[in-house]
Amino acid sequence: MANAESGADQADRGMRKEYFNSSGAGKFLPPVLKLLELAVAIVCIGLIDDPAHHSRLRVFISSRTVALAYGTFVLFLVFSVVYLFGKVIRDNFPWKLSSLLNLTGFILYLATAACILNDWSETKNRNYWPPNTQRMDFLCGAGSVAVVGALFYLIDLIVTVRLGMKGEIE
Repeated sequence: MANAESGADQADRGMRKEYFNSSGAGKFLPPVLKLLELAVAIVCIGLIDDPAHHSRLRVFISSRTVALAYGTFVLFLVFSVVYLFGKVIRDNFPWKLSSLLNLTGFILYLATAACILNDWSETKNRNYWPPNTQRMDFLCGAGSVAVVGALFYLIDLIVTVRLGMKGEIE
């Protein structure tokens, strides 16, 4: 009887070691960062929509900046949704691919933020202030949130590379 109990104890320890060995950061930090990146992409799309499409009398943002912004935000919105859906069905992306996409996200979000804030600065320096400056505020907000998104992608890149190099994620 003692051997049976010790065998069950060994199996229980083996199960704990297999399932509960990974640290909390290794298991939950990348999906949490993807949720934050998803929220940033949604907020940026919401903020950039009004200045990009509803300015009849004057242009607040160039068409190239609008194309870069929508391309960046929608691409990484889809990437975040696919990543989170993969986590729900317990499928893993290779950490090298995820790192490459995080690096691309960091670069594109930073470039988009620079273009948006540059257009905002040029519009502000024209010395023509329309009666309603709400679109200017949306433009500045979209650029600022895009900078925060770039920082999230940089943090996600660092976390993914560190955990991938340690072997805690595949």
